[in-house]
Amino acid sequence: MADPTIASRRPDEGPAADFVRLLFDECAADLLRHVRRIGPDDAGRAEDLVQETFLRAWRHREDLAGHGNARAWLFRVARNLAVDWHRRQSARPGERALLPDDEARLADSPAADALGAVLLRVDLVQALLALSAAHRETLVHLHCLDRTQLETAGLLGVPLGTVKSRRHVAVREMRIQLVQRGLGGIDGG
Repeated sequence: MADPTIASRRPDEGPAADFVRLLFDECAADLLRHVRRIGPDDAGRAEDLVQETFLRAWRHREDLAGHGNARAWLFRVARNLAVDWHRRQSARPGERALLPDDEARLADSPAADALGAVLLRVDLVQALLALSAAHRETLVHLHCLDRTQLETAGLLGVPLGTVKSRRHVAVREMRIQLVQRGLGGIDGG
């Protein structure tokens, strides 16, 4: 009969998992320094390579726990990943990281403007979703569907005064939501 403690054990528990955790604690900083020395100039990319190294260690934790020199295994895997990364970069010379002056140029480009518009739209939708259904519906009719207050009142089946009141409250609430999102310069009148 099987040991119930082993049968109920999760795959991320046990001596091999503990070994990889210990290996991470002992080697991660040294491995990152090594990868930054031999690998990409980008610190984020170097961290990605170290993360991939430990992911592979985790996937092979049972074999690695019995390996004679696990630290050497980690450094070899990290080196291989860095070499692979360099090969991929040299195979695609048109792709490169942005330089500081590229970022300045991008800030004035139409793509950056489009990105800003999309991000603003996301913030607006999130602020709109934070409103009550009645207030949101009123704003959608008035501002998105470009209906008059009188048309909106008829479609919603409420008095004109209710539409005016809901619009006033909804605009005030939207302004509060947008300020909370860091968009305080937007003036809704």
